[in-house]
Amino acid sequence: MKFYLSNKTEITLTQADFKAAGGQGSVYVKGATAYKVYADPQQMIPRAKLQELSALTQTNIIRPLDVIYDPQNNAVGYTMRHVEDAYALCQLFPKAFRQRTNLTPEVVLQLVHNLQASVRHIHQQNILLVDLNEMNFLVADDFHELYFIDVDSYQTPSFPATALMESVRDRHAKQFDERSDWFSFAVVSFQMFIGIHPYKGSHKKLTTMDARMRANVSVLNPAVTVPSACLPFDVIPTSWRDWYKAVLEDGKRLPPPEDVQAAITLATIQVQPQTGSHQFVITKLFELDDEILSHVNNLTITKTNIYAGGKRVDSLPCPDAKITITLRQHHVIAVWLEGNQLRVRNLSTGVEVPADVRGERLMMNDGRIYMKAGASLSELTFIELPNKLLVAAKLVGNVLPNATQLFDGVAMQNLLGAYYASFFPASGVCYQARLKELDGYQIIDAKAERNVLIVIAAKSGAYDKFIFRFGENFADYDVRVCSDVTLTDINFAVLASGVCLHLNDRDELELFANRKGSSELKVISDPAICGNDKLFSDGHQALIARGNTLYRIAMSLSG
Repeated sequence: MKFYLSNKTEITLTQADFKAAGGQGSVYVKGATAYKVYADPQQMIPRAKLQELSALTQTNIIRPLDVIYDPQNNAVGYTMRHVEDAYALCQLFPKAFRQRTNLTPEVVLQLVHNLQASVRHIHQQNILLVDLNEMNFLVADDFHELYFIDVDSYQTPSFPATALMESVRDRHAKQFDERSDWFSFAVVSFQMFIGIHPYKGSHKKLTTMDARMRANVSVLNPAVTVPSACLPFDVIPTSWRDWYKAVLEDGKRLPPPEDVQAAITLATIQVQPQTGSHQFVITKLFELDDEILSHVNNLTITKTNIYAGGKRVDSLPCPDAKITITLRQHHVIAVWLEGNQLRVRNLSTGVEVPADVRGERLMMNDGRIYMKAGASLSELTFIELPNKLLVAAKLVGNVLPNATQLFDGVAMQNLLGAYYASFFPASGVCYQARLKELDGYQIIDAKAERNVLIVIAAKSGAYDKFIFRFGENFADYDVRVCSDVTLTDINFAVLASGVCLHLNDRDELELFANRKGSSELKVISDPAICGNDKLFSDGHQALIARGNTLYRIAMSLSG
């Protein structure tokens, strides 16, 4: 596709440049520039509105820059700055994400202040955001910057807003103004602190979010219960907690506090030892130094250290390092990226392994490490010589470079608006499956294990959970959809027997088979299991990590 900028520069956009598709059109990326092309040129933002938006001068506000023209000289889109290596803001909400990335309450508070300062800048230009929802922000992967996107929908002096998500709409506002923006800001920033929409949770009488928003009954109300996977309210600074109560509970519309008070450091949650219940037998295996993040192939990773069989091997080189063990000599290997350069360290010997390999993202699947580099997906293989270890990248699949996300055990690809998943059930093997149910959604999180794929995706202000079960060679599948869930971490494990254990957003343990077509589903609510537990599999055994302790869990014979 050929297009032209206002200075007559010719731009060619190809399938490889595709980034994402939305309701209005598609976004392509070339270098440091993103190109939004409208599906219907009649929806093109007026040039006069582009001029009014040019008053937004902060560099973290990704506003439209230049008009794109088709060969017939019709305005069909615009350019903007491309933000690389960023998370959607909502991906920061789950507690497990914060533990994996060492995202502290102090850093979250700084991001909230960044959001607050830029909203104030926008208001100073006589512009309103109106649709101030969490999907319209990105956060740099080092958490040092917060970016405003979808700026073309803002309300400027001459043009009304063109979007508003129900989850942030002020039910008590008669018109859009700075006060309604600050209400939306309260909704989004509260989620940044706690991980839950302030009008979600459960209430015996007010059963919908809309009803609680109209009645000013938020999760701060003692009559509302929230999932245990959310963060405690005391991570919010006192002055901000007072402001949230005034806005969310008392119905006041006030600008947020101006102070820069430090957030309270999240205290370690005290977990009572649990030996079981009438339904479960829970056996303690070992206690480690810090919060347990993962356990696979007898390797246990905490926030600070790596353990094999409960014995410390070494410290974790960086929060996003991937840890595996070699097949022959059983050496523990750490792999991570510094910039785009692959780093490999043999933790068993303390020796750095030379790796002339470059990539952009890493992921794990059943103890194997995969890497995305441009359009290539490769499996990292380790060649064990008598006195030397070599690392190589073996190509297993090809993807669109800008439209592919790596998650735990799966690569999700948006192919010009159609979603495909890439699975890696064995070394050197890659299967792709078309997932039409996800079209029109924005994928927030995903995880695949032993023919089960769970995806959390967003549409129209709500988060839906999709539970896929695949047949042989991933040729077909069935799917169960859980609508409008609370955004928590995807928490499930599949045993070698095919039994899947899944903790849902209501602190219930779901048990079902990983076989496509199986109708069996058992849902257990038991105080012995809560949303703070992390589920893992060890062959035919189920494990849970609770804080810094690993347990084995089994059904009670009397349960």
